[in-house]
Amino acid sequence: MRNGMCADSALPESDRGLRYKALSLAFSYPDEKVRQHFAAVLSPEEAEELPAEYDRLFRASGVWLYGAEHTAANAHEKARTLADIMAFYRAAGLEPVDDRPDELSRELEFMHYLVFKEQRSRRADRQARAKTRTCRQMQKKFLLEHLLPAGCKIAQAVRAQTRHAFYGWAAEALDRFLASEARLLARA
Repeated sequence: MRNGMCADSALPESDRGLRYKALSLAFSYPDEKVRQHFAAVLSPEEAEELPAEYDRLFRASGVWLYGAEHTAANAHEKARTLADIMAFYRAAGLEPVDDRPDELSRELEFMHYLVFKEQRSRRADRQARAKTRTCRQMQKKFLLEHLLPAGCKIAQAVRAQTRHAFYGWAAEALDRFLASEARLLARA
């Protein structure tokens, strides 16, 4: 993997949403869109190897991309976690249907959405200030209750199992970025 992509510990506020989006793509199935997005840091050979490594890591070796698989102790806890995550999505006006709500890419995409919504409300009139606070509080609660605990465990499992520099980078970037976000949002 070529140098140039690292997880900055202190990103400008405007880059937070973009980092969530990039990490969401990094943990999605590596189709052409994903390979194009990371073309600047992947050699053609590395890009070609991504689907096979994704299948090996996330389909054959048991590294689950579903947060509840890493954080819930039993089926009851898993059901409660999934329902809680769906409540977050519904509160934001979203209704995901094609995969489990605790899928890592989906949770990262959700945080991207919340950051975008917060930034947009900041640019609006004064009535939007309450909406800005609500978006920030939702980010904090979702990150601390769901994304951070699951994301860190997923990153650890990926680092232990991967044979590909890209997924090693993605796991490290996820871990560092989530820690940075936890520090940022703790002040919210």
